[in-house]
Amino acid sequence: MATKLSVPHIVTTIAAKFEAEGLTQKFFKLRPFSTIDGSGLLDLSDQNCLVLEFVTPYEDFPNVYRAPAYRMLVIFSLYKEQQFAPTLQNTLSRLSYRDNIDRIILWSTVEIDHDILQLLKDRKVDVIFVEIPSKDEILKTRSINHFIPIEGSDLTYSMMVNVIAERLIKRLRKLFHLVLSEIAAPIYEQSYGRSKIATHEFMEYESEKLNRLVKKLKHQSQNGIAIDVGCGTGRHSFTLARHFENVYAYDFSPNMIEEANRLRQIQQLFNVIFLVNDFEYEKLMDERQFYGQCDLVVASFGMGSFVEDTNSMLRRFYDWLKPGGYIFLSFYNANSITLNVTPNWRDSALSAQIDRDSSSLEVTLTPKTRFNVFCKLFDEGVEGEINRIFTIDAVTTYPMIMALLPNNLLENEFAHASFVSADKTLAEHREGRNGYYTIVIAHKDAQSTTGHQNVMRILQEFSAEYEVLEHEPVLSMPDVRQAVPSLSEVPKCLLKTILIAHRDQEAYVAIVLPSEKRLDMQQVADLLQVNRYHIHFAREKEILQIGFPLGGIAPFGFEPTIPMQCFIDTAIVSHRCKWLYMGIGDNRKTLKIRKQDFLRITAEYRRIDF
Repeated sequence: MATKLSVPHIVTTIAAKFEAEGLTQKFFKLRPFSTIDGSGLLDLSDQNCLVLEFVTPYEDFPNVYRAPAYRMLVIFSLYKEQQFAPTLQNTLSRLSYRDNIDRIILWSTVEIDHDILQLLKDRKVDVIFVEIPSKDEILKTRSINHFIPIEGSDLTYSMMVNVIAERLIKRLRKLFHLVLSEIAAPIYEQSYGRSKIATHEFMEYESEKLNRLVKKLKHQSQNGIAIDVGCGTGRHSFTLARHFENVYAYDFSPNMIEEANRLRQIQQLFNVIFLVNDFEYEKLMDERQFYGQCDLVVASFGMGSFVEDTNSMLRRFYDWLKPGGYIFLSFYNANSITLNVTPNWRDSALSAQIDRDSSSLEVTLTPKTRFNVFCKLFDEGVEGEINRIFTIDAVTTYPMIMALLPNNLLENEFAHASFVSADKTLAEHREGRNGYYTIVIAHKDAQSTTGHQNVMRILQEFSAEYEVLEHEPVLSMPDVRQAVPSLSEVPKCLLKTILIAHRDQEAYVAIVLPSEKRLDMQQVADLLQVNRYHIHFAREKEILQIGFPLGGIAPFGFEPTIPMQCFIDTAIVSHRCKWLYMGIGDNRKTLKIRKQDFLRITAEYRRIDF
């Protein structure tokens, strides 16, 4: 945009939004901060940074915590920095020990080298990427929470600042969970979830459900590799380690991983590896080694609700799993009875309370240490996302009655045993799916896809001239262009294959188009002489039946037993491309094939101008 962005406007707008949402009254304080660096690399003031101060349980655990507050410094003035020379890195590090800063957050709008990001992370400096929106993006913005007008500026500029501030706040809410984890780590095992009985009972119930699944997989010899995402201090990782050959456990909190490694030494379980990783925004270290190799992926104790993009999470899990492998997920439940019935007592038996309106979770670590973190609730939409990719074996919610009761009532031994029994009975019935948490157990289809083998066989049969380009798994055309940057230079030579299913028939249509073209479904309906609402884009499970993995559809090589009508856009024939690029039946590979050979292979496809 032509208008130059003012960093102070971003700072004051975020602070105003925090105040308007009531976050600064309940969960943290905004403190003034300033420092002048002698080198001139980093002069900070209330015009370009914010300090968020969170209360720690210092009063309750003075021997555990070094200070009564955890201080997060958010710096906005480095949003165009790419290089981060050693002198600047050292300057950032000095802030930590000189000014008692526990974690530094940098806003960036530019791409930063992965090695530099890792060096920053090692210094407890995290980077959040939020781009400056285009004018079109701003005009398409439907709503803004607590709009803050910028004095002396036009509406478009005020909108731009508010959009950036909204996106930054969303990312910061995610990082509040990191702060919670960092603070909770030293007392997590002996404190969190023990005093609040409903929370404790869910943790026990979840462990019981996971144990049953683990034993089932071991009995079926599906106990090679397990992954624990959001492992915390290793509560479930150690259970997995007793049954699986190798366990890889990840958490974004260094303090949680440090505590997990301490417990690992005590328990002498050396087949589990704990690593620091922000699963949602980073690739796992050596993630390639997991593709198609894992028997079980666990994201427990509400972890499913802490990831905003459920679909991307599920597809990554799908890529990691062997055919027949399982996922074990838990979420906070959108249909929880607590969201419809409000008890008139404050003594809750839960450690966290859902706020559906703000998609957040209020977590009480101690009476004075509370957090507000992002939370996406489990509902029919999320269940549908899981069911489109996996086969769901069980959906269980728990607890229901205990979630409503006061904690002191459940401290009575007879009442506790009675309500645990009642909630476990309700959990086994679908009509009782109003518990506070949701546990989902699902599996990947045991039948492996054959599309890639079929494509390679056809290439050999036609003596085609081709090359296979290997890359990270992709799920969409933007993913392909990012994985293979050179393809952005030849958009007309990059093809996509769209599969269409008929509502009333087990028959499909394959349409091959240049990647930048959009498909008109009404034109397809007219072509097939059917009602528009009788056809739909093939769903994930249908794509798998046709022979392809998600993100790896090829324009030929379909499962031969499935009826398929094939069409190709005439523009592909006329484009001056010596080479064409397309799916190959594996979402980690792209086929580069001589155009003449591709047209020979698809000679029987009907040519249509789409």
